[in-house]
Amino acid sequence: MSIDHSSATLFCNLNSHSSDIPFRKSCERVLQRTKQFESHTLEQILAFDNPGKPFIDDHQHVYIWYLAIGSMINPISLHLRDITPLMSYPAKCFDHRLVFRDRSGMADIDFCEGEEFDGVVHLVPIEQMNRLDQVEHMYTKIIVPVTDYQERSHLVYVYKMTPNGQQERPIGIPSERYLDIIIKGCEYFGVRSSYINRLKNKQTVIPRKSADTYQTIADVPDNVFYTYEDLAKHDGKDPTIPLWTSVNGKVLEYSGLPSVDHPDYENQKRFYDFVLSYFGGREVVCAISRAWYEPMFKIPLNDDDICDEHRTLAEDMCVSWGLNCGGDNSASYWTPIGRIYQIKKT
Repeated sequence: MSIDHSSATLFCNLNSHSSDIPFRKSCERVLQRTKQFESHTLEQILAFDNPGKPFIDDHQHVYIWYLAIGSMINPISLHLRDITPLMSYPAKCFDHRLVFRDRSGMADIDFCEGEEFDGVVHLVPIEQMNRLDQVEHMYTKIIVPVTDYQERSHLVYVYKMTPNGQQERPIGIPSERYLDIIIKGCEYFGVRSSYINRLKNKQTVIPRKSADTYQTIADVPDNVFYTYEDLAKHDGKDPTIPLWTSVNGKVLEYSGLPSVDHPDYENQKRFYDFVLSYFGGREVVCAISRAWYEPMFKIPLNDDDICDEHRTLAEDMCVSWGLNCGGDNSASYWTPIGRIYQIKKT
């Protein structure tokens, strides 16, 4: 595992205790809604298993042995991506190490003779794996051998980050949230405590922001209100109607892309397409709170199930993405135009 010993003023080690209770509550919610695979059916599938192949073909379906090393170790992250493994178990990967790459600090695997790290192996239907391939578009699958804690070996697929040209992407620092997701998953699936402690005590992280530093959307006009029906009409499907989205009831209107020769055009175009596809004409906070899972909070079932601090965190994320910066930021492409009219519940 790659360890970064950067300045303690900027980085820290993970404190995972504060997320223990919310994670446990999230797991209880997920397990109540997860259909358990029948052991008899699993035994029939495993009868076709060959440890020398990273898949099982039972002549009816194909299943993939997949080594999770990042957020897909976590059962909540699996649930949120609609991935339902038939079985999961912890395993060691010899002659490789876990590293974190790029500014985002995402997990990656490196060949390194003599080193080892632990992950969680999932047996996943190929249809779900194909869907995960689309999500993990910065990665390609490679085949590596793993050994479970009973010293049984198997070939598995694992995601390897695609190089930037001919060069590996630079080593980065994971966020505290991301490492917490990984560690919670390791604990859930029974990964060795020695490896978990290694992650907790030796891997530096970019600390979570404190709640008093969250940014909020500014300059929202007073006394201008819209309904959810108004919002839904502005979903971007009709090019003659401006695109709207809503963050905690604050309605934002898209003001248009910069010129094609603008240095930020490509980034803004991708972000616009993303908002158009997922958040156009919608209130985004519940979707963000589920898609960007934060173990500090229990997974919300609906919009009414989100606490105030979780809402503010989601709004802070939107501001950091550029949905609105307010104030003197002239590069904002989103304009606050009013609020959603809220009917008080009795």
